Amino acid sequence: MFGIVPKLQQYVCAWNFWPAFMKKFIMSEKGPFTIFFWTPLAKWGISIANIGDMRKPVEQVNTLQQCVIAWTGLLFTRWCFIIRPRVYSLVLCNFCMAQTGLYQLYRKHQQGKLFTR
Repeated sequence: MFGIVPKLQQYVCAWNFWPAFMKKFIMSEKGPFTIFFWTPLAKWGISIANIGDMRKPVEQVNTLQQCVIAWTGLLFTRWCFIIRPRVYSLVLCNFCMAQTGLYQLYRKHQQGKLFTR
């Protein structure tokens, strides 16, 4: 069971129809066979859902949830500059996640309902 991803990566890369740049991408440390490729995709889902929640009334926005989204986005934006390899798409999606959370908190603050669930 262990080591199946590298074997699968080698198997897919061995197909003869790949252009050279695709083989390089498949074998890279930021390619589709690594967590660095798929994490931004999943995190964009959180940001998009949060943007969709901006149509909700302020009373339905959970303060604790938005604090966690904003803090997670800020924390991992910083962390993305520390880890190797640097994945700038992950930096961008974490930054956007923080911004959507902060904007939701700003909306609650404007209505004077920041400290209500």
